[in-house]
Amino acid sequence: MRKLYRKLVSFRDPFARVKRHVSSHTGFRAFSDRKWMFPFLASLIMSITLLILLISGQFDGFFGEEDQLPLDVVSESNEYFVEADFKQSLNSTADVNLGPPRLAYLISGTKGDSHRMMRTLQAVYHPRNQYVLHLDLEAPPRERMELAMSVKSDPTFREMENVRVMSQSNLVTYKGPTMIACTLQAVAILLRESLHWDWFLNLSASDYPLVTQDDLLYVFSNLSRNVNFIENMQLTGWKLNQRAKSIIVDPALYLSKKSDIAWTTQRRSLPNSFKLFTGSAWIMLTRSFLEYCIWGWDNFPRTILMYYTNFVSSPEGYFHTVICNSKEFVNTAIGHDLHYIAWDSPPKQHPRSLSLKDFDNMVKSKAPFARKFHKNDPALDKIDKELLGRTHRFSPGGWCVGSSANSNDPCSVQGDDSVLKPGPGSERLQELVQTLSSDEFRRKQCS
Repeated sequence: MRKLYRKLVSFRDPFARVKRHVSSHTGFRAFSDRKWMFPFLASLIMSITLLILLISGQFDGFFGEEDQLPLDVVSESNEYFVEADFKQSLNSTADVNLGPPRLAYLISGTKGDSHRMMRTLQAVYHPRNQYVLHLDLEAPPRERMELAMSVKSDPTFREMENVRVMSQSNLVTYKGPTMIACTLQAVAILLRESLHWDWFLNLSASDYPLVTQDDLLYVFSNLSRNVNFIENMQLTGWKLNQRAKSIIVDPALYLSKKSDIAWTTQRRSLPNSFKLFTGSAWIMLTRSFLEYCIWGWDNFPRTILMYYTNFVSSPEGYFHTVICNSKEFVNTAIGHDLHYIAWDSPPKQHPRSLSLKDFDNMVKSKAPFARKFHKNDPALDKIDKELLGRTHRFSPGGWCVGSSANSNDPCSVQGDDSVLKPGPGSERLQELVQTLSSDEFRRKQCS
């Protein structure tokens, strides 16, 4: 009977001997160590779902059932899909001599940053441009309301209608994917609200310009509208193992209070269908590339977005990996973030704050922006006076046609916004752009 019972048990569970063999020889417990899998997979699926919903929350509702899609996305063609028309526009040289470009800015901040955001906004303001302000959910409702009222009460902003405050505030974790989600959400808003911008830039409340907008627009008037400024390098060595194999969860995706990213104990394998790239989180990207990231008709941007949902420091890798693995855009990348940033030696996790002693190095860098500054640092006043010529709300430009007599604000009267008056900053920036556009520099991109 005992022999018969053993045979029946063995028949019911043919893998019993294998499990006993594995357990006795390797110390591996076949099922007990898998208890982590269900909560981990549930957390992973929830994170990916919430990230996609966070982005699409503003984007899905842009077009009603009877609305037509934008003409720059669906056009009459002999083919059924947009790719052919898109590639044709990408390779077109018709963007030459279009006049000054138009820029789109995202300026973001957190609790206590509303005044800094307004100062940065006024320093980079130009009627040709578009601006989106995002004060994250850590800021109290009163501060967000004050920021919105400051924009609404400004007569220039009210007349030009080119400054928007995001009504949906999100928690943003710098190391996590919520920063990417916020950026893509702002891009979606800009694509919906305005058909007239050529480049997108992201700034924080601690950033500040080193050239006027007339300087910037003048230099970029002579550039192809297909060039993307994004610092990039292939992720290799210890950084590849540490960042790509680690799995993190961003609590800001599903909590209402900001906290640091959570690390899991598990590791994942490296991708084999695309290469990973990294670089600065500060970018200046073209409209065409960002349309590709939003629409993602070949699904590649969405695949990369899902991969970076659980990737540490994903803002320093998402756009970089998309552009350097895309045949349509890889040759448009220029590896520079257009910022002057100072690091300790050896570099720490965050750059050091700039002060008056860094002023000369900022100018010598020829970069159009610098970061990061403390609130109301004296270096900002020196930049206003010596680099921007700013004495009132805005940095003056060709669009300011009012009288400056009796300390009046010349920008209180607006003229033709296509008239530019570049200054010494344009010469510095032109030298930098020429260096970055050289064949020797371009050959090193995405490699």
